[in-house]
Amino acid sequence: MSVGLLLALLLGLTLVLRLPGFSDRVFNSDEAYLATQAQVLNHGGALYVDSVDRKPPVVPYLYAAVFRVTGSDGLASVRFLAVLAQAATALLLAVEARRRFTWKQAPLVAGVGYLLATVAFAPADAQAANFEIFMLPLMTAAFLLAVRDRPGPAGVALAVATLTKQTAALAVLPLAVLAWRTRRGRGLAVLGAAFVVPIIVAAILFGPHDFVRWVFTANAGYADVSGAIGYAFSNGVARTAWFLLGSAALLVLLPWAWGHRRADADLWLWLLSGMVAVSLGFRFFPHYYLQLLPPVALLATRALSSFDHERRRRVLPIVTVLAVAVTAWFVIPAFTNGDNRDTKIALDVATYVRAHTSPDQRVLVWGQAPEVYWSSGRLPATRFATTGFVTGVSGGRPPSRVGARYATPGAADLFYRDLHRTPAALVVDMSTADQRHAHFAPPSRFPRFERFLRDGGWHRVATVDGVAILRPATRSDHA
Repeated sequence: MSVGLLLALLLGLTLVLRLPGFSDRVFNSDEAYLATQAQVLNHGGALYVDSVDRKPPVVPYLYAAVFRVTGSDGLASVRFLAVLAQAATALLLAVEARRRFTWKQAPLVAGVGYLLATVAFAPADAQAANFEIFMLPLMTAAFLLAVRDRPGPAGVALAVATLTKQTAALAVLPLAVLAWRTRRGRGLAVLGAAFVVPIIVAAILFGPHDFVRWVFTANAGYADVSGAIGYAFSNGVARTAWFLLGSAALLVLLPWAWGHRRADADLWLWLLSGMVAVSLGFRFFPHYYLQLLPPVALLATRALSSFDHERRRRVLPIVTVLAVAVTAWFVIPAFTNGDNRDTKIALDVATYVRAHTSPDQRVLVWGQAPEVYWSSGRLPATRFATTGFVTGVSGGRPPSRVGARYATPGAADLFYRDLHRTPAALVVDMSTADQRHAHFAPPSRFPRFERFLRDGGWHRVATVDGVAILRPATRSDHA
């Protein structure tokens, strides 16, 4: 099969599998956060100054570029870019399978197996245009270049992948082994320089202090698991079990691939680096597991390639049926499942905010609802699209770990400095929507913010789905 035909097949399959994403439905708050950052950037804001997250710069700028090119802040166009990224990753895996294995169907199996496994997650993780989706083709390209004894380009590709999401850096383990195997110390030096230089350039462009802080050092507290080990462990067990189910058709073949571990030591090291990446921070979000799928797809293809014709004839239909059945079980509901309750509330609030503010006015959302900013088209009054940096609220941690002592160091000072520099026309207090929410963080638990509201004469002027909308005393209370 020609590369062109293979690409067409993989691209068509990716489009079908990700059809639920071709709408403006919000699958998870990461997308809304990125979309909000893109809006700030497109209004002249600077990353890590006017808009901040604990992430590298590539994906926010991808969102901003797509919004600018299409003239729309809709998410469907970004998700089409995610389709291209997924198809590219599948094609790269197919190319490596063709080089590595003698079985003629290996390229198709590697590419299709990967694509089916990537959507065998809940829609929030499978259909969203998240960081991993854009990281994977770059990381896979880095591996393929390293296998082909091109440590310089491999290092550059891995650096760009790391500038897409930090955990890509862990794939330097198999790349280093490959560089050492072919060129010894010189290979390691070339790989290291090619990897480090682009990251240094990025740090210079964005400002070393802000770049290093938000991409690297600010994650120290995020990774802190003290007082939450039991909670994190139970999360890890549950989410790993779901991953094992979703990727069962590939994972069931790995014992046979283990027999060829000497020939595929680089793939096993790649898988090991991915397992470490999934475990960092002990949060175990399902989309983290996407990083495991490229090496898993190739290892599963190794197992099938090693079978004789008769054994393959028996096994292949079984794993195919399993893969299709599991994928359908995950994908079909994604067409019909609507927004969850929190998202619906945020979108209703956004409608109110859009109707009661002008496009040049800023808004503050107290809570974890960046959807309000994105959907309303109103920029945040602070550099943070959620207040978790100030309240300590964070996914993958129990309700007990909420409070100022869990906040990102220095974030509160930046938060209140921003509020004075770019005052908010409205404050949206998401904590009033549902006091049973797992991470309940009302202003009363944060004296500094409560004092800010009191000193400014902020008072409730409306309630939308239980969410309190506040205005300062100096503004009209009339809607």
